[in-house]
Amino acid sequence: MKRKLSITKKVLISILLIFVLIISLFIFAFNHFSSKVERVEIDRSAVTETGKEPAKEDEDVISIALFGTDFTENEKYGNLYGASDATMILGIDTKNNRLKLFSLMRDLYLDLPDGSGNKQNLNYTMAYGGPELILKTINYNFNLTVDKFIHVSLHTLPTIIDKLGGIELNITSDELNYINSYITNIDNENGTNTEKITTAGLQTLNGTQAAAYCRIRYTEGRDFKRTERQREVLTALFEKFKTASITDLATMMNDILPLVSTNLTNTEIMSIASKVLSMGVPTIEQSRFPLDGKSEMIATDMLHLTTDIEETTKDIHKFLYSLD
Repeated sequence: MKRKLSITKKVLISILLIFVLIISLFIFAFNHFSSKVERVEIDRSAVTETGKEPAKEDEDVISIALFGTDFTENEKYGNLYGASDATMILGIDTKNNRLKLFSLMRDLYLDLPDGSGNKQNLNYTMAYGGPELILKTINYNFNLTVDKFIHVSLHTLPTIIDKLGGIELNITSDELNYINSYITNIDNENGTNTEKITTAGLQTLNGTQAAAYCRIRYTEGRDFKRTERQREVLTALFEKFKTASITDLATMMNDILPLVSTNLTNTEIMSIASKVLSMGVPTIEQSRFPLDGKSEMIATDMLHLTTDIEETTKDIHKFLYSLD
């Protein structure tokens, strides 16, 4: 005669089956969404080999480069990527449980990592050599080991923001003088027709309006202020993800991921996501380099932003690695 299972054993088996089902569904969903991302292979050892000893704190920080490129440069440079109008580094400090985000000025005039002594503006290294060249240029000049990146085209940024339901931003009177011309420019590029902004103040912007906000560069602070706007938009997007429901997140990811390219593997995405979640999803600390008063604009065939590389390297390390 078969022995009947006790109530306790039945409950335990049921819990185990539910747990297995949840894990299976999670793996299926993750693989489904991650398959939508455009994967780009790069030689990671090449971009991190700079001939310099990495900072000892480097092993405690996961660094990911975030690139926003202008694809209108394609025909000019014959490259998949245009110039990187937005270059940021996201640092996940696993030792101190802090998230760091900083911008690098696009016109930074940096040594190319081939040892030739030639220089190039940072944004054009992306156009000339894609993610490998811009990553190696950043690492070579600032003694970093960034070998991961996430890339979006500034032309698809409006779509990404719209999929998230827009973002709330405070438009100043000074910004109001310029934002509508950028909206018109983006509409012309993307074949869209977007409502203009008529008043200053806190308001919800749609994708094209927010992308136009990112491009404003002629107010006080010029390009330095523009990098701050770009970080504000990215932080606002981060906040939208933090507060979204599981259902909304699934819809967002399904729509947004095809617009993103990266060299992150599925394993890395899972690992990084779990680390950020274990940190309690803190706020993002922000900065921009070079710091105020530590750069000078010069003009040759184009405008170049020069800086004391050694001093700016120390400033970046102090911020990224939470040094006193």
